[in-house]
Amino acid sequence: MRLFSVISFFLVIFQLSSQAVDTSKHRDLETQIHKTHLQKFKWFATQQFDSLITLLHEDVHYIHSNGWKESKAEVMANIKSGKLAYTDVKVHESQTRIVNNTGVVTGKGTFYVSMDGKPYAFDLYYTEVYVMTDEGIKLISRHACKY
Repeated sequence: MRLFSVISFFLVIFQLSSQAVDTSKHRDLETQIHKTHLQKFKWFATQQFDSLITLLHEDVHYIHSNGWKESKAEVMANIKSGKLAYTDVKVHESQTRIVNNTGVVTGKGTFYVSMDGKPYAFDLYYTEVYVMTDEGIKLISRHACKY
């Protein structure tokens, strides 16, 4: 009986310590994805193409508030050509949630862009989905709608 109690005690301690490690990893991933999500807006505004190419998943769906859907190649071509240029993004609120190795960011902000040289400002809600891959964090989906 005493042996059973000792074994049970160590199993409980082991379980609690693994939960603490999982919680720490979860929090670290949440912080990393949230920082990456904010940094992405700066990369768009300053046209840091290499950083954006690395961040965008090969199968990304980048959906704008007007229903325009872009692939990775289209996103990159359109910002390189100036068809769509982000000049600034003011994030008013955002939240990052983690499920396994996937991060979902929901937010609200004002997006300052120019399309074909004409300036616009859009107040948008957005959802971004990030996945952890062997190559690091990748943006696989983004959808925005006006508010």
